[in-house]
Amino acid sequence: SSGINAEYGGNCNEDSLRFTYDDETGFLSVPVPDEDDARLCVSAASKQDPFTGNLFPCMSSPVSLTKCDVESSRLELLEESEFRKEREIFVNVEAPADDSGSTCDFKACGLNQPVEAVKSFRGNFASHCTRPFDCVTVITKTARRPYLVTRLAQSIRDQKGYDLRIICLDDGPNDYPQEVWDEISKYPHLKYIVGDDEDMGISAGRNIALNMVKTKYFLLVDDDHVFNNKTNIEKMVDILDTTDATIVGGKFEGFIKFAGSIRFGYYHKRQEFGMFSGHCDRDPGVIPSHPNCEQCDSTSNIFLAKTQPIIKIGGWSVELKIAEHADFFVKVKGAGMKVVYCDDIEVINQQETPDERSHSYQKLRYDGRRKNRMFRLMNSRYNVNGLFWCSRYEVSESSGELICLETRHKIGYC
Repeated sequence: SSGINAEYGGNCNEDSLRFTYDDETGFLSVPVPDEDDARLCVSAASKQDPFTGNLFPCMSSPVSLTKCDVESSRLELLEESEFRKEREIFVNVEAPADDSGSTCDFKACGLNQPVEAVKSFRGNFASHCTRPFDCVTVITKTARRPYLVTRLAQSIRDQKGYDLRIICLDDGPNDYPQEVWDEISKYPHLKYIVGDDEDMGISAGRNIALNMVKTKYFLLVDDDHVFNNKTNIEKMVDILDTTDATIVGGKFEGFIKFAGSIRFGYYHKRQEFGMFSGHCDRDPGVIPSHPNCEQCDSTSNIFLAKTQPIIKIGGWSVELKIAEHADFFVKVKGAGMKVVYCDDIEVINQQETPDERSHSYQKLRYDGRRKNRMFRLMNSRYNVNGLFWCSRYEVSESSGELICLETRHKIGYC
């Protein structure tokens, strides 16, 4: 209030400092004394993104009462119970001890430890699923692109010779013409649900679908995926049936290996979160009877998972409407779940051309500021300054820590 008094002639007191939150704009504001309809907003000091040049507020920025701004004054409110729930991953995590030899000393560094190696149940008490239809449900989230979902369903039918259960969540409103629903009806095992929210978000949509799954496994795919002759669901089922792995993933046809390791540390001289594509902590061959598979921390968005363990950790973080991938696999690793990657399992990532993209998808997926806001929310959770993907690295001989030599993407930096 002293700052406001200095600016506005001492007409401010505690009774006049009554904050109002606007759900639509995200503004938390107070009226300006003696000025009709004028308000000041709680705003973060903006910084410039070194990679895009855009101005944006950081989660750790100091705040002040200033003129309301659509970017720096927009606040995301989170219930305390949700705040605590989202940070349950840290309950049993401890930062490395001073004598551990690690250069990483903040809380999230405790997540750098590899989980236990995958164990086999084969020939013991494994419960085998002989038909994928009986144990697998496909889940996907789309943003006003039903024609891609039916294309996905048709590719399953063409490649497998049978249908799989599919649960798809779409953003609202439900204003599709009858011919769209006629096309969807050609796939009786496709449950296509249109929500009321035009910006439901990937995470919320996937969670709704996940909680509707009745089979012991679910297959996560994106709406623009297409099955080919290497989409080996049977192999994925066999691995989950015969080991204690929770997730088995593959890759996109023609793309580099995306699966890799998750690391926190002082990269680029500040606390950061790195995804090391191509590096896995366990040597290939650790998965019994599947020499082309290895144990990693993360994999691509084509994976088969055990349904109940993923429900137990809450699935995806709903506040991350996009840019949810890295956060999901940190939660998986923090829960001690085991992830397997197989380089002989793949799907086609058959994206639209820019001219084919719907206006809704274009707006939700390619808004750079919106995407950066999602990454900064995640940065706040792990107390880091940014997220990067490392495409070339080496392992330190002295500490065994990963050293990034070439960064492919840097996102959400403050």
